[in-house]
Amino acid sequence: MFLFTHQYYHISLALEMLLLIAYCCVILKEKLLKSIMITILLFSVYSVCNGIVQLFSFWILSNIDTTKMAILQYADSIYILITIFFMICLLWIILIYFGKSIVAVNGLHLFLLIMPIFFIFVVEELIRNTIYGDTIVLDSKLGIVFPVINYIEILFLQVIAFICIFTSLIVYQNIIKSISANQTIQLLKQQNHFQQIYMQEAQTRYQQTRSFRHDIKNHITVLSELLKQNLSQEAYQYLYHMEEISKNLSFTVQTGNVVIDALLSSKFSVAKQKNITIKCDLIVPKNINEMDWCIVLSNALDNAIIESSMITEQKRYICVTGTQKGNFYVICIKNNCREEIKNIPDMGIGLYNIQSVCEKYGGTMHIKLEQGMYQIDMLFIISQQ
Repeated sequence: MFLFTHQYYHISLALEMLLLIAYCCVILKEKLLKSIMITILLFSVYSVCNGIVQLFSFWILSNIDTTKMAILQYADSIYILITIFFMICLLWIILIYFGKSIVAVNGLHLFLLIMPIFFIFVVEELIRNTIYGDTIVLDSKLGIVFPVINYIEILFLQVIAFICIFTSLIVYQNIIKSISANQTIQLLKQQNHFQQIYMQEAQTRYQQTRSFRHDIKNHITVLSELLKQNLSQEAYQYLYHMEEISKNLSFTVQTGNVVIDALLSSKFSVAKQKNITIKCDLIVPKNINEMDWCIVLSNALDNAIIESSMITEQKRYICVTGTQKGNFYVICIKNNCREEIKNIPDMGIGLYNIQSVCEKYGGTMHIKLEQGMYQIDMLFIISQQ
C-alpha cells in the first residue's frame, strides 16, 4: 500500500509538471527549455517552502497539549496557507532580483540554472518521502511517535536547500552578466573595426578625388585639342576613360548612407574576389543608428560570403534587399548554401548580435533554410518622425 501511494504521488507530480510546461509553451508562448526551467524553479521553491513549513508543523504537533487536539481539524488549512504565503514571498524576491536574468536568456545557457535547481528539487522530494512519509502515528499521551525527526538536522538541510537556490540564481545571474559583457565587448570591437574600414575607405576616396580634381584642367586641355583637330573618336574614347575614373570615385553601392556604402562596397569587393554574384537593392532608413546597421549587415554578409565560397562557383550568389511598409522595415539576405545542410545551424556570436540589434528596435530575426538556399530576414520597427 505504501509503495502504491508513492508511485501514485510520483505519477501525479510528473503530470503536474508536464501540465505546467505545456501551459508555459502554449499559453505564455515560451520556448520549451525556458518552460522546463520555469517549471523546475517553481516546484523547487514550493518543495523548499513546503519542507520548512512541514518541519515547523511537526515540531508544533509534537509539542502540542494533547487536550487541545481539536485544533488539528484546521491544521491542514493553516499549513497550506502558510506554505503558499511563504512561496509567494520567495517567488516575489526571485522575480525582483533575478527576473531579468531568467527572462532575458534563451538556449543552452538555461541548463546552467536547470541542473542545480532540479538537483535541489530531487533532494527535497527524497527528504519529504523518506523522512516524513505519508503516515503520522499520534499518541494521546506521547504525542507524535512516528516519524521520529531530529528537527535541528532537518532544519539545517532545509536552510542549506534555501541557500542553494539563491546561490544558484546568483551564480547564474553573474554568468549571464559575464556573457552579456563579452557580447558587448564583441560589439564594441566590431564597431571599432567598421569605423576603421570607413575611415580607410573615405581616405582612399578623398585621395582619388583630390588627384582627379588636380588633373581635371589637363583633361580639359587634352579634350579641347582633340576637338580642335576634329578627332571626335579619340575625344569620345578619352571621355569614356574619364567616366570610368569618376565611377571609381563613388561607391559601387548607393544606399543613402555613406557609412553603409563604404561597408557594403568593402564586403562586395571581397565577394567578387571569390567569384560570388551580388544583387543589392537596399535603401536604408535614417532612423536606425549607423553602427547598428554595420553590425547587422557585416555579420550577415560575412556568414553569407563564407558559406557561398564553399559551393561551386556557378551557384555562388548573394542577394540583399530592403523593404519598408509603414513603420516596418525588413532586410532580407539570401545566399546559396551547401545542399547537405538540412537543419539551421546554431546561432553564434554574430547572429546573437544581429538578434540583439533587431530587438533593440522592437523587431526580430528569422532564419529559413530550404532547397539549398539560406535566408535571414531582419525586422525593424522604425519611427516615422
